[in-house]
Amino acid sequence: MALCLWASTSYGLPSKVYLNIPFLCQAPYGNWSQPWQDACEEAAVIMAMAFVKGDPVTRGSGNQDILKMVAFQEKQYGGHFDLTAKECVKLINDYYKFDKVELKDNFTIEDIKTELAQRHVVIAPMAGRMLRNPYYTPPGPAYHYIVFKGYDERSGAFITNDAGTRRGKNFRYKYQTAYNAIHDWTGSKGTVGRGRKAIIVIK
Repeated sequence: MALCLWASTSYGLPSKVYLNIPFLCQAPYGNWSQPWQDACEEAAVIMAMAFVKGDPVTRGSGNQDILKMVAFQEKQYGGHFDLTAKECVKLINDYYKFDKVELKDNFTIEDIKTELAQRHVVIAPMAGRMLRNPYYTPPGPAYHYIVFKGYDERSGAFITNDAGTRRGKNFRYKYQTAYNAIHDWTGSKGTVGRGRKAIIVIK
């Protein structure tokens, strides 16, 4: 259930939005070997779809869901790869048979807030090291996905579920920090941070 405090901002949006999206660390049992090392996309999608469907997520169920989604990709796509935003949308379409998903570019910080205020979940590919999360194992993930679940004007921050750390539930990133870090996968970790900006909106 979303918590929306309707004290309007200058854009007519609520001053705070919080979507009660369950949290899942991409390494539910603390095992950061493969496939969990690169399972941020799967964890982000699982969290988002659990909210949309009204399903709970536990460490056990989340771990099984990650493994099932990885197996699905290996069978259908020939492997478990880093996913562009477009490929992540396809995974949601194919795996969940769910099509209320939109890929957006040319967006602003206020656009992300607007989607959240409409109870839409936002997933974004990130140049993870630009987030400077103190709980990442240094130097942090070159390429990463996080779930935007709300924002708070008082602190000037997005509220996220960041599967890259077990401390990622409701982790807050300043607006500009999160926005600057949004970068789509280019196919090479050497070019992370140079990709186009893209977000995935799940309705």
